[in-house]
Amino acid sequence: MNETPQQYTQRILSYTEGKEPLAVQTATADRLAQLIEGVSASELRRRPAPEKWSVSEIIAHLADGEIVGGFRVRFILGSPGAPIVAYDQDQWVTSGHYEKRDPQNSLELFRVLREANLALLDSLTPEQWTQYGIHSERGQESIEHIVRMFAGHDINHLQQIEKILARK
Repeated sequence: MNETPQQYTQRILSYTEGKEPLAVQTATADRLAQLIEGVSASELRRRPAPEKWSVSEIIAHLADGEIVGGFRVRFILGSPGAPIVAYDQDQWVTSGHYEKRDPQNSLELFRVLREANLALLDSLTPEQWTQYGIHSERGQESIEHIVRMFAGHDINHLQQIEKILARK
């Protein structure tokens, strides 16, 4: 899907309309576990099309994305207004050898990182939620905005996984 950074932001945020972002994020790891329970690793590693990620690759992406998101929030808290660097997620899939990662290990990594990030978010003051960084493609993003983006990102990928597994 070719879309501008602004179109991407609009699409991702649309998934969170009427939803509490922290509740979405809290539920994601358990929902992922439910979706992949009883599905073989080979099935989870099967791509639905050559240019589309497998379920296993999506879960690895979510785990690595949680590292990125957690770092961004911590960086903003320590250096409000700091630049936030974009990254090429498709390049990370290739260079990080997501196709070789064990999906259960990726899920556990995601779960642990998400719990740590949610604990940090739970400790923030109202003022800290408004602190922001400057994303290299999307401009100013507050911690509140980043949290909404990650919730929408979760929903986007959960829907992708549901569709892939429904085709089995």
